[in-house]
Amino acid sequence: MAMYRKTVAAIASAAGLAVFAAGEAALEWRFPRSGNCYEGMAFADGTTGVLAWGGGDTLILTVGRADLWDNRGGYKWTAEQSYTNITAAVLAGDEAKLKAMFAKTVPKGEPRNPTMLPLGRVTVQIPGAKITRGGLDPYTGTGYIEFEAGKKTKRAGMAMSKAGGGVFAMKFPEDVRFIASAKAATDFPGLWKQLSALGFKPAAKFDGGFTWDLPADEPVSLAWSARGGELFVRTARGGRPAEYAGDFAAARAESEARWRKFWREGARVKVPDPDLQRAFDYGMYRFGAMTDPDGTPAGLQGPWIADDALPPWSADYHFNINVQECYSPAYRGGHFANLRPLFDMVLSWRATLRENARLFARIENGYSLPHSVSGRGVNIGGFWAGTIDHGSTAWVADMMWRYVKYSGDRKFLEEGAYDFMKGAMNVYRAMMEDKGGALAFPTGPSPEFGGYNMKKAVGRNPSFQLAAAHALARDLKEAAAMLGEPPDPMWTDVEKRLPRYSAGKNGIDIFEGRGLSESHRHHSHMAGLYPFDTVPAGDPAVEATYRTWDARGTRAWTGWCVPWAAVLNVHAGRPEKAVAMLKAWCRHFLDEGYGSHHNSVRDGFTRFRNGRGVMQMDGQCAAATAVMELMVHEVDGKPEFFKGCPAEWKDVSFENVALSDGRRVSGRRTGGKVEISYGPRPGK
Repeated sequence: MAMYRKTVAAIASAAGLAVFAAGEAALEWRFPRSGNCYEGMAFADGTTGVLAWGGGDTLILTVGRADLWDNRGGYKWTAEQSYTNITAAVLAGDEAKLKAMFAKTVPKGEPRNPTMLPLGRVTVQIPGAKITRGGLDPYTGTGYIEFEAGKKTKRAGMAMSKAGGGVFAMKFPEDVRFIASAKAATDFPGLWKQLSALGFKPAAKFDGGFTWDLPADEPVSLAWSARGGELFVRTARGGRPAEYAGDFAAARAESEARWRKFWREGARVKVPDPDLQRAFDYGMYRFGAMTDPDGTPAGLQGPWIADDALPPWSADYHFNINVQECYSPAYRGGHFANLRPLFDMVLSWRATLRENARLFARIENGYSLPHSVSGRGVNIGGFWAGTIDHGSTAWVADMMWRYVKYSGDRKFLEEGAYDFMKGAMNVYRAMMEDKGGALAFPTGPSPEFGGYNMKKAVGRNPSFQLAAAHALARDLKEAAAMLGEPPDPMWTDVEKRLPRYSAGKNGIDIFEGRGLSESHRHHSHMAGLYPFDTVPAGDPAVEATYRTWDARGTRAWTGWCVPWAAVLNVHAGRPEKAVAMLKAWCRHFLDEGYGSHHNSVRDGFTRFRNGRGVMQMDGQCAAATAVMELMVHEVDGKPEFFKGCPAEWKDVSFENVALSDGRRVSGRRTGGKVEISYGPRPGK
């Protein structure tokens, strides 16, 4: 594991924190980093991503784009897939009929679903050199590689700039010769076998790059150029990338200015644990790099798509936890503008989502968002329980409302969010049965629980769906109040007559009559505790729920669920367990290059092992969020401070952390003494 600079522990100012000095790389990589590209140093401008790795005399720059989709394939909602028909099949125990509703025949030579695509790489050879280490400063976005050449140690600088449409730039010492070449995704034999079977043509090479014509989408190009000891890598959709007119100094200056602004405007923290400090610093950096307000919305892998294989799960938009975790740092971290590309994309799909709701819920004024979709909102099907998970729609609606509360963006509420929230609730109400004076969901999924097995995957009154519906009803009433509109009586009726969760002898159950019977990665039945905050901490079921959860253990957990577990422990007042979860995540789900993985990279924590080839950004971003939650979290809109910080942390502080009422707050705990300073309320 690369050493994290001791500089981190020394950061201080009168306010509690200060950013790193320009050019002081806070993270260090030991080379060779040749296991896979995810071990590399990560750079991005919100659309194009670069991973720098390799070894010996060769640096590999794996280049990807967050907008590079093969948009063919996918599943359209059908009239047969109504909630009424689905419920009838479930209650009749007719699993064959249920699965037949979601079956699809795929024409030969076409993909079953849309998928993100790899792009390619630029290989940089430094004859006679041996690369020994690299560094990246998350506070300036600048980096370097260090290499031995001619018995001397030399450095080449790195920076990713948004100038001129985006460029990755390097500067080598004047006496160093390097040789660059480009390799397209279609040049990898194993990948080409898959692509050619799906109608792809090889990329067309030109001097300094290639252009790849896609079967049904806009072409993509990658190009490099060199002049005066400097290397520039660019990508483009449509035509070839234009030549970068600037130099390395200009690219570095733009990067430094942009990242100083990012950290100045957002949250900063200081914790005495170097692993957790790194998790915050690098996690926030990668969050900002992949969710730039001028960029492309980030899916599972952001713009960091491997160049030699199709990405797992299509690198798509998973709305049952993964997108939510990828974007979670925006709220407490105070980077609200980073959310807007995501929300604008979802709202652009409203015609499709309205048609989904018409077929699913048989209503004209609803929205239904499947849990897994492409960048055009097309359902990535095959997993029927995910397709019908309306909690995905409700959770995105809750994200939109929280954005409005944190940012004060009333215009966004008026022009899109309120309509989306109401449409999501209308579908929920259409799904509910009204029987015996109570409302209930006759059937529904708890995300990813039970897989494809109908007898396990769905049940009556899933606690996750109950929590999401209550959160949405609460959010809608608050939104109506902000707009000066009367609340729909239906929302209050849902709050009164729909259970908050399904109660069992061991606390909150997965479904009515079915408790948490096994270790499971998706803590969906506990969503009423976090993130939805619909179950009071003093509820008698809470303690039993935690005991049962602890007893089931981590055997079937994956990377993204561990930071979620840390925050759940914060909310339960278990700081030691919260920190232990984050430490375990650092140990088991980060590789030696700080790449965040779905499966564990080491034995001893979960049966989901050998995960170095499945990078996902959800865990990395959620870990940064969890570090902030250790120090600041809210229950029913009321902030609590340092509840997740163990007593042995004698000096811990945070600065400029955002609260849901729009204020910013800074604080320090030194030797047990707590000092809190609030900023003004917006508009004051």
